[in-house]
Amino acid sequence: MDQVLIPAHMMPGFRTMKAIERGVHENLLLTTWGGIGDQVCAEPTLRYALEQFGDKAEISLATHIPEVFRHLKFKEVFDLNKVKPIEENYLTFHTIHQQTDLAWQFLNHCIVNAVDYPALSAFRCTLPIASKEIKLYSEPIDLPEDTRIVLHPGKHWQTKTFPKDWWDELITYLVGLQFTPIIIGKDMDDNRGTVDVKTEGCIDLRNKLDLNGMTYLLQNCGVILTNDSSPIHIGASGNAFIGYVATCKRPDYIAHWRRGQWSWRMKNFGRGGIWEHLDHLPNRTDEVTVDKCTPAQLASWLPEPMDLAEWAAISLQELEKEKREASH
Repeated sequence: MDQVLIPAHMMPGFRTMKAIERGVHENLLLTTWGGIGDQVCAEPTLRYALEQFGDKAEISLATHIPEVFRHLKFKEVFDLNKVKPIEENYLTFHTIHQQTDLAWQFLNHCIVNAVDYPALSAFRCTLPIASKEIKLYSEPIDLPEDTRIVLHPGKHWQTKTFPKDWWDELITYLVGLQFTPIIIGKDMDDNRGTVDVKTEGCIDLRNKLDLNGMTYLLQNCGVILTNDSSPIHIGASGNAFIGYVATCKRPDYIAHWRRGQWSWRMKNFGRGGIWEHLDHLPNRTDEVTVDKCTPAQLASWLPEPMDLAEWAAISLQELEKEKREASH
């Protein structure tokens, strides 16, 4: 039989055995990393671990964005921006693995549902449907008077960075319908930020909201319009209608269970995506990636901006109808 030597610490059974030998197997450490959306999507897995294992073990968390998980009661929370825990003191479970890890040979977060991946990565199972909904806590902030529509013109991979003209046309339609879009986003680096859209008739809150403020806004607005990026996942913790354009990951990989329903108040407007051009044959030897495309491909996948604007208007009418019925 052919054999391959691999680092033993990449084997879950080996890690458990060594933790038992060290006497730390009841001291669990969960870790998150990646973009904000990646870590938000780990929240159901972290919450499930506390609910299911919290009476049998002490559970701590290591993360770069501890504020996302402040509603979860861990024994200890390590802010990885400031300190790194000594993993030998824990039995560690990762909600996302580095690409150099053996797990990457079996799971790729780009082609697995965003909430299923952390559970599979950490515990080799998917969560019960009732546990898959994202729950986030936010402190109230002062919001603009008009919070009907929030717009996130995200910039990142080629496959999800839409042209400025496309976003500008969407803004023109929304303003023409007498809406005042709130533009959000944050410039993280040269690769991650927002497209330089026009702001006439809008409220531009880019780089003005912290994570709590953005979460509170997305949980209390009427409609969210975005590319494939973190506002989809943060917004899923609230009741807003979420219109998104899936062009890199399949729509089912980024949609969510909400209110006990799959993809409740969520609609993908993308007309295709890079997944249509990926080769998933099991005999391939190169890595499946979803970040690159040609300008012509991207243009063919984008919907008409007017379609999003009209859907937003209809969705807001539904919200107004709900409010009227609830007041009677």
